[in-house]
Formats: sequence, structure tokens, C-alpha cells
Amino acid sequence: MARLLPFRGYRYDSRLVPRLDDVVTQPYDKISPDMLRRYLRKDPRNIARVIKNTDYADAARNLTNWIASGIMRRDGVPSFYPYRQVFEIQGQSHARLGFIGLISLDEADLAVRGHERVLRGPLQDRLNLIRHTESNEGLIFMLYSDPGLSVDRLLARFTESNEPVIQVQDEYGVHHQLWQLTHSNLQSDVTAALLSHRLYIADGHHRFQTSVEYRNECLAQGWRTSGPESFDQRMIGLFNMESPGLKVLATHRGIKNVDESRIGCLRAGLEPFFQLDSVAGADDLISLLAKEGHRSGLVLSDSGHAFLLRLRDQAHSDPGFMPAIQGPARSLDVNILHEGILNPLLGIGAEELSSQNFVEYFRDPAELIAKVRKGELQAGFLLNATRLGQVREISDLGQKMPQKSTDFYPKLLTGLVLMKMEMARGPE
Repeated sequence: MARLLPFRGYRYDSRLVPRLDDVVTQPYDKISPDMLRRYLRKDPRNIARVIKNTDYADAARNLTNWIASGIMRRDGVPSFYPYRQVFEIQGQSHARLGFIGLISLDEADLAVRGHERVLRGPLQDRLNLIRHTESNEGLIFMLYSDPGLSVDRLLARFTESNEPVIQVQDEYGVHHQLWQLTHSNLQSDVTAALLSHRLYIADGHHRFQTSVEYRNECLAQGWRTSGPESFDQRMIGLFNMESPGLKVLATHRGIKNVDESRIGCLRAGLEPFFQLDSVAGADDLISLLAKEGHRSGLVLSDSGHAFLLRLRDQAHSDPGFMPAIQGPARSLDVNILHEGILNPLLGIGAEELSSQNFVEYFRDPAELIAKVRKGELQAGFLLNATRLGQVREISDLGQKMPQKSTDFYPKLLTGLVLMKMEMARGPE
């Protein structure tokens, strides 16, 4: 179902840019204003000057100049790029191995499934960027399911006997290694093993939809591909969801700028569908969340109280609870929060979420709780991580989750390798 292709990637020339750590970044949507300032100070050739540049013409000039001056050079042979990440979570070391390649967009609706709602604002931003740069800078993090680990073994044999072409460490202490796989027979083995697999978007829903829309724009204008890399393909990072190194973390929500009357009525509004158990401290709340069942945590700034929220059994079958959500999606904790609490009780629906004025997202629950206790946020909701099986089930059914329902850690770096499009605009 998925047609995967090697490509001639553009990479920073290490002779001109010896400190690659200073030019690569986290994905664009993870770059905070503070992070952006830090990236821009590191090196004038940092990829943030393309992916986080709201002057899209300037972003395109930067990339064009870097290529023209040799700062970025194109590999001469179509390649897959095996990509290994070594990282720690709570003191435990983990590793995962995938590869970077292209996916054909011609059968994207059949081959690829996503689980997250796409918002028009971020989509328009990425569409403006791709129109100007005509390139893929950031990776789309995609998954496939192969319990037999056949591709993992192919990649592992290659990486164990070859030296990486890139090694960097990011600001979170994650080690990233990239190889260049040019052997056509091994490339064929990889693509053949994945030909019948469906792919799932882990991170990058907006970037993928942007590429689909840009392809349609190009075709509508009569533009044609003039090289192996063009608008009909998209650069992705692909990993096996059955790999033990694939980790999903929880994303917690902080509430702000909501009418105080709604916050004051929140506990009463929760009572019909949730049992509220008072919890002594944040550590107790975090440990209780890990137990079975639909549980979330609530911390309020007005009282400083913490509660464990447990969904009452009758809520599952009550048509008045989450009336717009049907099937397995009703069992997702993130949907229970958004459609069972945030939307009906606090007035934070899809439009309010897209404005980014009412919800802040946190990986560290202690950071969220601290901001609530200081009064910087009105309330905080703690969640357990969405399970990979749930992501796959929801995606296969064509259903969607709210933004930031999953946090696949670590992220795939931007700037390791880029794809530049070749196209013809005039008549044949």
C-alpha cells in the first residue's frame, strides 16, 4: 500500500559547518520563543531560519543561499537514511532505529492514516512555507506495524557494519545518528518488506496534509515533476511501532483565560459523570493516575486542592455525555477530557483550542502543578499517555483525537537531511 523511495538528500557539509549540533533543531511546532532565540544565536545557518521564519521569502532565500554556497550539499546517489536515537526516560536507557525516505503522495489516502485533527492556522503557515521553499525540511514521524521486526533487522545489520555520517546530541541529551544507505539491493529489500503495510502518522499531521494540498495545487496549475524528488513525494521518518524503543509520553493540560464563573462551577459540573477524590499531594496524584481505569487528575489554583477524577460507569452509556463521540473513541482519556470536560464545562472547543489562548501543554506534571499553585494557571489536568494500540485503532476507524493527544519521545530532529523538489512550470 505504501510506495517508499530513496532520494538524494541535502545535508550540511561538515567541512563548512563542523558543529552540526548548532544547526539542527526540534520540530517547528515544538520550538518555543525562548528556544527560537537560542537557536538563532547558535549559528546563522541554523535551520530555524527556514522553518520558523514567518518571512517566507526570506526563509526561501536562506535555503537557496546555503545550497548555492555549498553549506548544504546534495548526495549524489539515491539513499535511505537509517536513523537511530538513544535516550533515557526516568533513568532507563532506550534506543530505536528507523529510516528516512520518501513516500509517494499518489496513494496517500490509501496508505496513510492519521489520528489528530488538523487546524487551518498551522496548515496555512506550513503551506505558505512550502510554496516558497519548494522543499521538505522537517520530517513526518510515521509508524508501521511489524511484530516480526524484519526491517529492524535489515537496518541493524547495516548500521552495525557501517559508520554513521552524522552524530549529534540535542538539548535533551538524546543522541542522534544518521547513516546513508545506498545499496540498491538492500533498499529493495526494505521497500518490499513494507509494501503491504499501512502507515500511521505519529507526529506531523499538519505537515503531511500540507504536502498533499501542495501536490494538488501543483497538479491543478499544470506543473510537472522534473526529477526523482518533487511535489508528488514527501520526506518521512519511519519506525516500527512494535519496537521496544518506541515510547509515548503523556501530555498534560493547563487552563488559562477562562471566565472565573466557569472555574468556580467546575467541581459541581463534574459531579454527574465523575467521582472526585481529594488527594493530599502531587506525588500521590501522579502515582494514582497509573492505575487501571479512566482516571485523570485535577489541580485548582483558587483552592490549591488536587483531585483524582474517575469516570462513573454510567457515563459510558449516557447519551448526554460526549454526544458527538462514538465507538472506541469514547474510551480515550484525552477525549473524555476534551469532550467531557473542557468543551461542555469550560467552553474550550475546537475553535478555542486553535486560538492557543486557553490551554498550555506540559510534558512534566510537576511543572504544570507548580504553575497552577503559583496562580499562573487557573487549573491543571493530568493525563495518562495514550497507548499505541489506541492510536492504531482510532486511525484505522478514521476517527480523530484532539491536538497533542500523543507525545512520541524523543522527537525527530529537523536539519539532518532535506528534500528539495524539482518541477517544471511551463508547457511540455
